[in-house]
Amino acid sequence: MPLSLLSPALRAAWLNSCDKLLCWLIPLFLAVDCLNGAVLQWHGTSYGLSVYYKLIVLLLMVLVLLLQQPKRLAALLLLLLLLLAGPAMHWPQMATHWMLADMQLAIKALSPLLALACLVSLQQRRPQLATQLLTQTLYISAAVLLLNALAGLAGFGFTAYQPLDGVAQSFLGIKGFFYSTNELSAVLLVISCGLLVLCWPHYKVAYVLVSSCALVLALLLLTKTGLFGVVMLVIFVPLLMQGAVFWQRQRRALAIATGLLLLLLMLLLLNGEYLLRLLGIYDKLSFVYQQRGLSGILLSSRDYYAGRIWQTAADNYSEWQRLAGVGQGGIALYLKKYFAELDWFDLLVFHGIAGLLTFLLVFAVFIRHSWQQRFSGAGRSLLLLNLLLLLVSSLAGHILTSGMLWLPWALCNALLLQSTAGKRSADERYS
Repeated sequence: MPLSLLSPALRAAWLNSCDKLLCWLIPLFLAVDCLNGAVLQWHGTSYGLSVYYKLIVLLLMVLVLLLQQPKRLAALLLLLLLLLAGPAMHWPQMATHWMLADMQLAIKALSPLLALACLVSLQQRRPQLATQLLTQTLYISAAVLLLNALAGLAGFGFTAYQPLDGVAQSFLGIKGFFYSTNELSAVLLVISCGLLVLCWPHYKVAYVLVSSCALVLALLLLTKTGLFGVVMLVIFVPLLMQGAVFWQRQRRALAIATGLLLLLLMLLLLNGEYLLRLLGIYDKLSFVYQQRGLSGILLSSRDYYAGRIWQTAADNYSEWQRLAGVGQGGIALYLKKYFAELDWFDLLVFHGIAGLLTFLLVFAVFIRHSWQQRFSGAGRSLLLLNLLLLLVSSLAGHILTSGMLWLPWALCNALLLQSTAGKRSADERYS
């Protein structure tokens, strides 16, 4: 039945049904991923639990946009077709699972835009329900992260890293039942930002508690993304939440604080070896430095693998094929490690120019929305988060290619943008 023939009552009934289902499913998003990892560890297979769950959520969101914003949905579907056009030319020579892999990656890259559009649509239609859903999901997600960490400390789940031959590392990190350490680190940043922004105006004690828990979780994961990102959020969210009056009155105090931070940074650098040995990762970093130099530590050798992948693509495919994208199978034919784990690079190689444009479009949309709310403390904090995720995506990947992050990221943006709507200077009251 064409949408134009649907009566307003029937359209409203369908939307109401979708809203109810999403309100049941969305809060369990991270819990299902955690359960998926537990089943995988205990039974050797997850039975597609997380995949089918996310597919249902995505289909419900597609239906919502079909009923509310069909033009936006059509634009996303057109971009999906462009992403798959290049890889599709290689599918006849590939095994079926490579076709599914390319489709899955393209959907992952577009899912943040789909989720953000759907959640903003819910806010416009039912603001009270949206606030309840987004806040509830944030708290449940935080509880899942804490319980998962406790399970990891109790000896359940996976270690964050695999041991390296010839490298003595006393602590390999803990990620519990989640499968990807880097994706979990990005999720930690998003959930931490949402909680810190909500806590700071009224609940300073809760802010300290959330900050402490986030830092402990980042230390357990032992990723540069988690450690650097959480420290940045904990330090800068209180400053960004202040109004213009605060910055005018506290110039001297801020200058002193900046000096103390620089002094602390110098002390950390001077005692870096001791701290790394204390964390149990000194031997691993020393080994990587000897093999790949400083870039090997900063980029975890991603530049090396990107060079190999690019050369492989250039040696085996024509220029027009590379511009269209050769798909994951096109590189896996020649290299065992076919992901460089740099989102912009992987999307460019696998999906061509359309993949690179998707990378730019997604971050442009999220950064633009937070930039428009820069006059509020929550908007500025959200802008910091989105810029951090852009940096992580560009240097460490696992943002647009993540199956875990797209919904928490969109949810946090929708929640904090809603909290700033119509209140450009609301944070002035707390300065």
